Amino acid sequence: MEFDEMTDMSRGVVYVAWGKDHVDVARRSAASVKRWNPGLGTAIWCKDGDDTSGFDHAFFIPEGLKRPKVNVLGESPFDETLFLDNDTVVRAELGSFFDLLRKYEMCGTQVILWHRPRHLKKIALDLPETFPEINTGVLLYRKAPAVLDFFRDWAETFAASGMGIDQPSFREVLWRSDVRFYVFPPQFNKRVFEASELIWSDAPRARILHLELLRPQKNPILRWISNRIR
Repeated sequence: MEFDEMTDMSRGVVYVAWGKDHVDVARRSAASVKRWNPGLGTAIWCKDGDDTSGFDHAFFIPEGLKRPKVNVLGESPFDETLFLDNDTVVRAELGSFFDLLRKYEMCGTQVILWHRPRHLKKIALDLPETFPEINTGVLLYRKAPAVLDFFRDWAETFAASGMGIDQPSFREVLWRSDVRFYVFPPQFNKRVFEASELIWSDAPRARILHLELLRPQKNPILRWISNRIR
């Protein structure tokens, strides 16, 4: 992929998508990034032959990867990276969000339902439940040596775990890692709305939506609703 020499490579947003439907929703997310943050670059990892219009850079996912994002996030073209799952919409300017990387090396949010057994799966370590899983669908990081070591360890631990989900391995690697990690507010990875929030709330406005409804939808009514979320 050829790089635009005018693109600022210091900060950007990356996606990993497999198949047309997932690339399409990633493109919608990238458009929301540009709407609020025109100076941020965008990049996508996808299959060879996928339509990569709407992204500043595109890379092809190597063959044989079970969970590609685990393997490619350390290859970000940006010095400071926001990784977003494809089922996201950005609703704010993110300059102060990236400024967290002036102090920390990696940032994420804890899973909302951290107490449930599905979020307490063990690979090798007996960890306290008060050290919850991190939702890996919104991750902010910079290219520090500890972060690159983290990604290598994560890829190896995930592969050895035999699991199809990546958050248990991320949790255990984070526990033993030296990376400087910060848990940012849930409004930057808004997964769940309480009923009261839909009526009135004094909480800050959600800055990044991360909702199942934003995934590719086969039902035409759900697809219509999904395409109108801003």
